[in-house]
Amino acid sequence: MRMSLDSRREYLSNMHQRYRQAISRADKSQIIDEVVKMLGYNRKYAIQVLNNPIPAKKPPRKRTKPLKYLEALPAIQLVWKALDYPCAERLHPVLLSTAELLASHGELFLTPQIREQLAQISRSTLARRIAKWRSPKPKRTLPHQKPGSRLHTEVPIECYDWDENRPGALEVDLVEHNGGSSLGHFAYTITVVDVVTGYSRRRAILGRGQAAVFRELKAILNEWPVKPLGLHSDNGSEFLSAQLIRFCQQNGLTFTRSRPYRKNDNAHVEQKNRQFVREIVGYERYDTPEAVTWLNEVYSYLDIYVNLFLPMRKVVTKERRGTHVRKTYDIARTPFQRLIEAGVLDAQTKAKLQRQLQAINPLALHRQLEELLAKGSAKSSQENQAVH
Repeated sequence: MRMSLDSRREYLSNMHQRYRQAISRADKSQIIDEVVKMLGYNRKYAIQVLNNPIPAKKPPRKRTKPLKYLEALPAIQLVWKALDYPCAERLHPVLLSTAELLASHGELFLTPQIREQLAQISRSTLARRIAKWRSPKPKRTLPHQKPGSRLHTEVPIECYDWDENRPGALEVDLVEHNGGSSLGHFAYTITVVDVVTGYSRRRAILGRGQAAVFRELKAILNEWPVKPLGLHSDNGSEFLSAQLIRFCQQNGLTFTRSRPYRKNDNAHVEQKNRQFVREIVGYERYDTPEAVTWLNEVYSYLDIYVNLFLPMRKVVTKERRGTHVRKTYDIARTPFQRLIEAGVLDAQTKAKLQRQLQAINPLALHRQLEELLAKGSAKSSQENQAVH
């Protein structure tokens, strides 16, 4: 640590006395070594300092010249007040002209001496005079919290356990459809998934404004087959909104968020994003209302197909062996079957989903999805060719 000037003076004064009292050459050499090590001096310079007495610290110099511009100070203070207490850099260029303007309105009286002083005072001298005056103007202080930080404190950082067993524990996320460029306005897909049963829903929107995200997310939750218990999102501002926090509080939902830069805290919805968004509609750019309408049409078929007909497996045990984790999966079942096994569906919802299951031909539904995706892919290719 660098020694202060006063501490260095005190240290060298003591070492100077020791050096003068030392008799042998070895003792003096040892003192020089200590000074060099402590202060980092060159050895020859250390010898020179130790041979000469340390000069006493000079007392602060008292000002002998009288203060200038005393006659103009009241006028300067009045101009300073008239211009809403600016700094010297802003006040100095207009000091004389503003004083003359105030004098023309009868606010002050300018003598030739005061006028001369206003014209001669330098900016640095003006700054020193102003620094002694207290401005009645309240200081504007910026809030210490960043925008949205208050909402971050209201939403705790947690994540569901890998063996969560309460149906209604939901994860939510957004998928961008920007085609590789984040410039401009483009579509997003909201994905919501139940981490226990695998039941999931998707909805496309144009942009990611908080109002639009909340509107679609609220519609999805209101149509959820079971009562949600909790909602887990990442740290995106589209989810950490006062509207969503209030909605969760009013409906008894536990709202939590992931750790920053830890995508695995939202692993279930991230997996659904890849499987049922990216692998279905791809990585193209969708940035028109027509494209959003097409995406929602795809999801209206896809959600039924995924939840009623596509079986999925879940991890039931994990065993670590050194650096590897051995996972055991259960028998594959559809999200609808898992909802029935969990016993959380009311009779009306269960009967409705069973009738839907019996009435829909999964192969015909698959063909409809392929036709719809092919139509959208062809349209996207035509638009890209038109652009180029």
